Amino acid sequence: MYYLLLAIFYPISLLPLWMSYRISDFAYLIIYHVMGYRKEIVRDNLVHAFPTKSPTEIDRIQKAFYRAFCDQWIETIHLLSMSKSALRKRVKGNWDIFSQLTDEGRNVFLLSTHNFNWDWAQATMALEAKVKLGGVYLPLSNKAFDRLIYKIRSRTGTFLISMKALLGGLKQMREGQYIIGLLADQNPSDVSVAEWIPFMHREVPVFRGPEMLPRRSGAAVVFGAMRKLKRGYYEAQIQLLTVDASKLGPGEVLKPYIKFIEDQLEQQPENYLWSHRRWKHKRVV
Repeated sequence: MYYLLLAIFYPISLLPLWMSYRISDFAYLIIYHVMGYRKEIVRDNLVHAFPTKSPTEIDRIQKAFYRAFCDQWIETIHLLSMSKSALRKRVKGNWDIFSQLTDEGRNVFLLSTHNFNWDWAQATMALEAKVKLGGVYLPLSNKAFDRLIYKIRSRTGTFLISMKALLGGLKQMREGQYIIGLLADQNPSDVSVAEWIPFMHREVPVFRGPEMLPRRSGAAVVFGAMRKLKRGYYEAQIQLLTVDASKLGPGEVLKPYIKFIEDQLEQQPENYLWSHRRWKHKRVV
């Protein structure tokens, strides 16, 4: 099955991007207008996240989200064959923050978010990093698709760490200097041990690990998100929180991280994974 998927997607990755975007346009028509994929979830998320926006504005954001959503996966497929120079041309960022920190001998935790295109961000970051870049990911249930995504996301040198073998992966990373990237804006598997923080006008459970790990190791913490400049071109928004998280108290990583995400969503609301049921849990008090 894996080789069948590779035979289908690799030729697509060789197409000029402008041609692949025609595929994305067609996928948008099917996913949004025919299938209505998760429309109710997306709409509910947007209405609650932006209570002051009119129905017309919500409609515009919703449609723009679905177009960006389709572009995300077409662009990710292109990582199968995309050159390093093409990536660097299409993804810019203030990477010097990482260079300065690693040159000082500091380890770094990068807390990122599901802004499109996060896969291009990770791939470019691996090219720019002076030390090993590790990325924590949740394996897919379909083994063939999981193998394909693993190939795509590790192609430029990222060391992928499975959530199911997190401790072992982190131990390997600590054998040398490192940068560890976490997409920490998803729902924890066990909300009873999560931190509850207001996010876009509703409380959500948040992983505690992205705060505990850098605080215990005295690592630097950096926030990162992607801003879309135009179709196929992005700029990484990178912000340093601290050079030594051990000096921060409880909540002093997670709360600024959530605020950072909110700021990104206010600036470019359509460029976020609204189809994820981020607000499905309610705190039991």
